Amino acid sequence: MHDQQLMEEAVTASKVRPSDLPAPPKDAFRIVQACSRTGIDSRDLGQIVANDPVLTAELLRVANSAFFGLVSQVKSVARAVTVLGNRALRNLVLCISMRDALRADSIPGFDIDAYWEDALRRAVSARSLGALAGLDADECFTVGLLQDFGLLVMLYLMPDHVGCWDLLAQATPDRRRDLELDFFHTTHDDVGLTLATSWDLPPDLAAAMGYHHNGPPEGADPQDVTLCRVAACADWMAAVYRSDDKRQAIQRTRALLKEYFGASAEQSDTLLQSVSDALAPAATAMGMRVGQQVDFNTVLREANLRLAEDNLSYQELNWRLEQTLAERDRIAEELRRELQLAREVQKSLLPRCGSPMPGIAGLNLSAKAVSGDFYDYYPLPNGRVAFCLADVSGKGMHAALLMAKTASLFRCLGKGVHDPGKLLGMLNREIYETSVRGMFVTMLAGVVDTASGEITLASAGHLPALHMGCAALMGEYPAKAPPLGINPDSVFPNDTFALQGGCLYLYTDGLLEAWVGDHRLEKDGLVCLLKEHSHLPLAARAERIADAVLDADRGIEDDLTLVIVEGARQHGV
Repeated sequence: MHDQQLMEEAVTASKVRPSDLPAPPKDAFRIVQACSRTGIDSRDLGQIVANDPVLTAELLRVANSAFFGLVSQVKSVARAVTVLGNRALRNLVLCISMRDALRADSIPGFDIDAYWEDALRRAVSARSLGALAGLDADECFTVGLLQDFGLLVMLYLMPDHVGCWDLLAQATPDRRRDLELDFFHTTHDDVGLTLATSWDLPPDLAAAMGYHHNGPPEGADPQDVTLCRVAACADWMAAVYRSDDKRQAIQRTRALLKEYFGASAEQSDTLLQSVSDALAPAATAMGMRVGQQVDFNTVLREANLRLAEDNLSYQELNWRLEQTLAERDRIAEELRRELQLAREVQKSLLPRCGSPMPGIAGLNLSAKAVSGDFYDYYPLPNGRVAFCLADVSGKGMHAALLMAKTASLFRCLGKGVHDPGKLLGMLNREIYETSVRGMFVTMLAGVVDTASGEITLASAGHLPALHMGCAALMGEYPAKAPPLGINPDSVFPNDTFALQGGCLYLYTDGLLEAWVGDHRLEKDGLVCLLKEHSHLPLAARAERIADAVLDADRGIEDDLTLVIVEGARQHGV
């Protein structure tokens, strides 16, 4: 348990200690090192090989296999050394010794044959690239067999992660390397380089084991660069058969083979087919067990089927999106019609433009499809006219609905109650009883005697009404009670005054907050605007005041409503 913990700490620190690694076969690596020495005599080399009879027998068996295909059969170590040459001998010994470096039971619960089948698939892929890369095919085979040995070492050091094997094996090379970082906090190429250095492997093989993902350091031998590229391509070629994303693996393989070796798509596919054809003979030669192999055409059909399914899913997604957009448009059109109808209903609550009343005019502009402002006026007995202007808190449909309710109550109740303060009290109680979400209404209500110009006015939290003479502000009438819907017991006092030939202006905050140039109108600007247009007839005056604050680019930010009540001497009543 203690040893296992130490090994995991070593891997977690992304630095594998040589003492943690499996021990190399001593006789085998004595042969590898001897093959790398210049000037060694073939007789001396043969004697070193003969020191290990088991290795010798396996070496002769592999060398005489159909896969490696020597011209003539070799029956002795001395003959093998002479026929093979030092480099080929080194590669064969390395392949055999790495295969046997970890026994089948070295990693409990792990199917080591499955690992070696994947490794062998990379080996035959690399071997098929030898001629294309201008390298020795058997050396490429050795590189392919050894390049991911670091993954086997990581599983040996951390056997608790054996359960990750299937996920690692089915991933594409780039994805597998990311997963290794997640699981082991290091990667097979880093561990492979450490192992190659520790075992004193030949530099070209060490470079391929350590740098086949990111390429060797700058200034590396060109042959080492090519060997790393062979290993990188072999990794993706093997992934075509093993990964769960075969379409990506095929595309990436074709791209790498074209980039590194100028291979066409047809050449790439031929090389991929050779992998399936060569795996069984290679396994026989190396004494490994592999399962039933799938040929490349089957893999390609599976990838194309997956592509067709993806395209079908994409088309279905597009169809669903089109249906959703059509449904959205349908709902939007229904909403537009509903809003248009609501706007028409709301306009019907305002005084009809076709039936003007002498001495009073009004105008309402909505910031949205429907408005939260409203105004109204209608005749009462004895030559009097009732009028009002109101602003519902908020904007949009909920404000418009409360506006419709308040407007209906005003006209309905106002026909029988001619005292503005009492009328506001009744409206207040009705609105309070059904108020939702804290909404309220500010309102001015009044009655004007058209003969005398006397006005009775009450305010529920609204902006001050402005009493304007021909050239000056004559008075203001601010609110003396809160808005409707806040306190059911509120009292709304009346103000009574004579217009004396002037006009009374009622307005909502949409007018005060409107932009004029680079600033808002506000009260002082409104007074100046009222003076400027005081000579115009009522209806024209209301429109001209609105035009002065309308900006085609900005529009209006809030509902804008204006009511003008004119004195008797001005309208001739």
